[in-house]
Amino acid sequence: MSCIESRCNWLVRLTIGIVMTLLLPSAGSAAAQPAFAEKFVIRLSSYAIRDADTDLTVLSSDQIGTGFSFVDDLGGDDQVTVPRLDGYFRFKDVHRIEISKLRIERDGRNLLAIDLDIGDQTYAVGDTVVSNISYEVLKLGYAYSFYHSPQVELALTAGINMTDYEFEYERVDGSSADTSKASGPLPMFGVRMSYAINRHWSLHYLSEVLFIDTSDAEGSFTNYELDIRYRFNKRFMLGAGLTRFSFDITSEDPDWRGRIADTHRGILISAGYYLE
Repeated sequence: MSCIESRCNWLVRLTIGIVMTLLLPSAGSAAAQPAFAEKFVIRLSSYAIRDADTDLTVLSSDQIGTGFSFVDDLGGDDQVTVPRLDGYFRFKDVHRIEISKLRIERDGRNLLAIDLDIGDQTYAVGDTVVSNISYEVLKLGYAYSFYHSPQVELALTAGINMTDYEFEYERVDGSSADTSKASGPLPMFGVRMSYAINRHWSLHYLSEVLFIDTSDAEGSFTNYELDIRYRFNKRFMLGAGLTRFSFDITSEDPDWRGRIADTHRGILISAGYYLE
């Protein structure tokens, strides 16, 4: 287990313990203004991925393919920093619409130490392969706050991740170029917890999961986020946190027959704007 993941697990347990401890005392303050009652929030983050791990298999039309690591075998990036946009609109006290946008680009270039069959292309030891992974997701979600006190908000979440995943690969001279793609709407379900430490500081935790089993694909998605935020005034905040998301999918899509196993761990530094 990586250092980032260990810290994330420890902070998750701490956050859950704090929230559960404060639930009963908070329930007696029903007349007070609930925490996190803003109508509109937008947050722009710098997502510094510090540990990306990707295993791929792309089968040919004859169901032949080699499993390989994008980082170890193709020299792919395992660290990259990208922008991320999040926001929500609270149209009722306990109902809100959420949106999130993220695009990750990672490049690879390596002299092969093993033979690889990728799709209908064969690459031999000694070939230099140039590759790229592009992962883009637009999330449209809904959250229902089943518990909302002056200190704590607990919500159930559901949404659709519009996902596009593209893997491009070719020899360095431009020959044997090919592309594999996977895309589609993917439902996600989870729980969100927010705890107001005081009028300036707050803790936030999100856990989402999906298991799919269809004729075209089977596998799982998980997403965990934990961050602390400092609110300067009614309008602006800064935050920092840890995040981990992963998916492991076996696909039978005509554009990608094979497997995608992708894990990203990193740090979010964010700035937010509130409108009450």
